Amino acid sequence: MAAESQDLPEGQHRTESQDLPEGQHRSGSGLIWGAAALGLLNAAPSFYWAFGGDALLDTIGQWLVDLRGRYPVLIGSGLLGIALGKSAAAVVPLVAVYGLAARRALWWNLSRVVALALILYGAAGTAINLGLLLWPGLTVEDPTARWGQALLWYPMLLLWGLVLSLGLRRKRVSMGGPSLE
Repeated sequence: MAAESQDLPEGQHRTESQDLPEGQHRSGSGLIWGAAALGLLNAAPSFYWAFGGDALLDTIGQWLVDLRGRYPVLIGSGLLGIALGKSAAAVVPLVAVYGLAARRALWWNLSRVVALALILYGAAGTAINLGLLLWPGLTVEDPTARWGQALLWYPMLLLWGLVLSLGLRRKRVSMGGPSLE
């Protein structure tokens, strides 16, 4: 790569995109935007539930339905905090790529931690819930919640983390490698 970089102006790096046909590129930007959309899509139900919505709340757990019935303001506030946290996690990678260049390495590393956490949490939650549901002879207390978590919520977190991770990797390569200047 060093030999290829010699024919480029100083400070510029050769990217994978330069070797692709016209109109095609692998910068990762689309994946990062896709990950942000997945993250905001994941946050949307939490906003909805925080303000009193009921649809799909039982796929989180009957315990949450019951608690929100007893303590609507407290649980609504908690759900709002969760929604804001998910929204922030969705936006941080966009900040890493498009904003705050002075702190790019900080935002970039935070984005990588978010991606790793989403992958691990999503994979573990999916595997545990599927295991509980599919284990022969095991009866689960709240099957609606287990199925919701096994087939919707945890896989969505896993997908969000995988898309974000791939987008960050491709973006880093298109920026010339490990340097985040």
